[in-house]
Amino acid sequence: MAVFYRLPSMLLIVPLARLGVAPVAVTVAALVVALAMLPAAFLPSVPLAGTTVVCLAIAFQVLDCVDGGLARATGGTSVRGATFDFLVDMVQWGVLYASIGILADRAGEGGAFWSAIGLAAGWSRLFARVVRDAGERAETCTPAPAVEAKQEQVTFTGLILALLAGLSGLIPVLLAFALATGHLAILTLFLLVYGLSDIAEGLSGVLAKGRDSGPR
Repeated sequence: MAVFYRLPSMLLIVPLARLGVAPVAVTVAALVVALAMLPAAFLPSVPLAGTTVVCLAIAFQVLDCVDGGLARATGGTSVRGATFDFLVDMVQWGVLYASIGILADRAGEGGAFWSAIGLAAGWSRLFARVVRDAGERAETCTPAPAVEAKQEQVTFTGLILALLAGLSGLIPVLLAFALATGHLAILTLFLLVYGLSDIAEGLSGVLAKGRDSGPR
């Protein structure tokens, strides 16, 4: 994430701040880029369509880093802006996963099978986030002694979650590789398994927090 997206974003933050561009304007631009992935997946040739989706996915990640950095640099951070940014992120993942499934179908003439898998993968990604949010709410309700007793385990879990979250930044790169090697279907299946495992990990965390909090 730091190498592919955050470093390039730093080149844009200062010029945009000097021009007086609002962070929310960058978020809106990111939303337009995300939504453009779906029609891009239907461009005349699969190589052209896939390359365009890859470029749009990378552009989105860069813009996603820009809006946060710009908000911090200009003092324009707000709860409303953070919420909007989160919603745009979720739209992007859903559209990207669906676009990859469409590309896999077009490359292998699989009808709509891989498109359905892509949609399922996108759903699993979004649901995993819902599960994690539920876990965070459960953690805020956990009595302080229980949280302190689990401090070391939470730190280790945080490292695992950071690793899993960081893998999502590689998806545009994995798409480029799959496009070049003809493994779009395998990538689509991987995204579904990745999403389902993310849900399972999140659910296990929620259940563990529920046990730690004890009866209410």
